[in-house]
Amino acid sequence: IPRELRYCIHTVLDGDIVYSASISPGLSTSLAKGEFINSKNFVMTSTNRTNADSLRLNLRAGALPAPLDLDSGTINFVSPSLAENFKIYSFLIGLIAILAVAAVVFFRYGEIKVAFPMVITALSEVIILLGFSSGIGLALDLSHIAGFIAVIGTGVDDLIIIADEVMAEGSVSSARIFRNRFRAAFWIIGAAAVTTIVALSPLAVLSLGDLRGFAIVTILGVLIGVLITRPAYGDILKFLLKLK
Repeated sequence: IPRELRYCIHTVLDGDIVYSASISPGLSTSLAKGEFINSKNFVMTSTNRTNADSLRLNLRAGALPAPLDLDSGTINFVSPSLAENFKIYSFLIGLIAILAVAAVVFFRYGEIKVAFPMVITALSEVIILLGFSSGIGLALDLSHIAGFIAVIGTGVDDLIIIADEVMAEGSVSSARIFRNRFRAAFWIIGAAAVTTIVALSPLAVLSLGDLRGFAIVTILGVLIGVLITRPAYGDILKFLLKLK
């Protein structure tokens, strides 16, 4: 192949090259002659299934490069992320928010055994959601991270409802009183969860780009919270209050 036709292709995600390959002679010639504009398609191949799956996830993780100024002969690229460390900062802000709310709850009730399990439960919810996302091969982009932040917010809000319903009406002297108060709080949480799922379901079904990813992660987080972490927080709180 002549040197002037030796093109290569790189797939870049957050500043790192995640895929690199040479271009076939036919495609190189098409690019050199400007014929590619008439048929804008090509096939990216891999040597094994693992690399192919990795390439697929990386391509879906963010916005693909797009020519924005063809008339002047220059090509600009839209970055797949708003900032290089945006994901790390997002999770850090979420952690700070959880700790801040736990501190407020501690000062409100004066009980470390109420605030501490709240932090553990909220973090567990995020870890469970991350594990589930990894299990189904969900590539985390900015819309998914926004969903994680929404899940943290609604999760902490639900935990505060439980703590307030259980502790704010006076001392909890028996397991029966605890169950009645927890049941009342859980009805409120369940109704809010149903409302959230119904409201976001159209966004999760329709092909609306980033809104779909946000809706899917938020719905998954709400389901995990209602089915797993909220009941777990109730059991932990009941155990720490030494109720039988």
